[in-house]
Amino acid sequence: MKDIESFERSLKDFQYVESVRRFQFSAEIIKGMGNSSRKKQHKRFNPLCHLNEHQFRRKYRYTKENIRRIIEIVRDDLEIDCYEPTEREQVPIDLQILSAIRFWGGTEHPKLTAMVHGVSLKTLKKITRRIASVLSSKASRYIRMPATLSEKERMMRSFQELANMPQVIGTLLQTRVRFQSKDSRVHATDDVRRSQANTKKIVHMQLVCDADYKIRDLDIRLLDEGSPITDTEMFCLSKIKERFEQNEFRGRILLGNESFSCSSYLFTPEKLPKSLPEELYNHAHSVTYASARKCLNILMLRFGILGSEVIGSFASVKQTITALAILHNMAMDWSDPSIDTETSVSPFNSFNALNGIPTPGEHSSRTKFIKTHF
Repeated sequence: MKDIESFERSLKDFQYVESVRRFQFSAEIIKGMGNSSRKKQHKRFNPLCHLNEHQFRRKYRYTKENIRRIIEIVRDDLEIDCYEPTEREQVPIDLQILSAIRFWGGTEHPKLTAMVHGVSLKTLKKITRRIASVLSSKASRYIRMPATLSEKERMMRSFQELANMPQVIGTLLQTRVRFQSKDSRVHATDDVRRSQANTKKIVHMQLVCDADYKIRDLDIRLLDEGSPITDTEMFCLSKIKERFEQNEFRGRILLGNESFSCSSYLFTPEKLPKSLPEELYNHAHSVTYASARKCLNILMLRFGILGSEVIGSFASVKQTITALAILHNMAMDWSDPSIDTETSVSPFNSFNALNGIPTPGEHSSRTKFIKTHF
């Protein structure tokens, strides 16, 4: 009898020890799951906290202070509904904006940008499309020609201070960016892919810039690389030409380079100057027009993606380019020092061969302008 009672006590002790072991094992599993969760959270570091100012500017092309400004401008228009499909984890708005700006900067492979911010490449592309859409909706606020008399006068003075060229209200510049529709890469046979690869697409950008390197007017069109078109022809399709035709700017002029045809409101350099006034005019034109080249240089340096092939539907690419122009203007307004504005580089134009070189005739308005002011 005693042996039986002893056996029962031993059995109970064994069951107790086993239950304790099971509890400890369960606790270790829970603890491990917690550590794993924390590791996943650590994948997404906060660049505003974990990078010093120099490192941050090099990767994001903005100061931390100005990035915070951008975040506050965009925050209210973004809903936090972008998450990793596998984790169902929401991506904070700050990281959405930071990842998009770093992606547009083109300083590294997109997969690395996604990995650094703890998202997949698919999610990163979704984020950039959403933020581009939100920013581009603000175009009328950040990209606009001067409307009031005081604004027009102020802009003319800023141009005249450069080389004493009067009446200038903007400088006209065009460039092209490679464009690949995302639809051409999926659900297509090999023959279709080859055919589409042979017909490359390009996006045409026309900028009107001011003396402070801001973009005042932006025209974006889809072109077929197999159908060359001159800069003058593209200008004729733009709304800014229509506004000058309707005399909205009343005697004020744009400056263009040799690829445009001279008109009563678009002045180009004298092709063959024959007098001192014409030489002086050409010099003033060159110095003043340099502000347009520098504006484009800064835009391309800040957003390296424009120097590569932009991928997406034309509508999304148009929104992206508009968003980048808005971000550029913000940086100019805030005097952001992340891009060296004194860097001397040639303006981006990968498709000069597409530009017909029209023979600008001697225009009476330009001739009269030279006689009056030079």
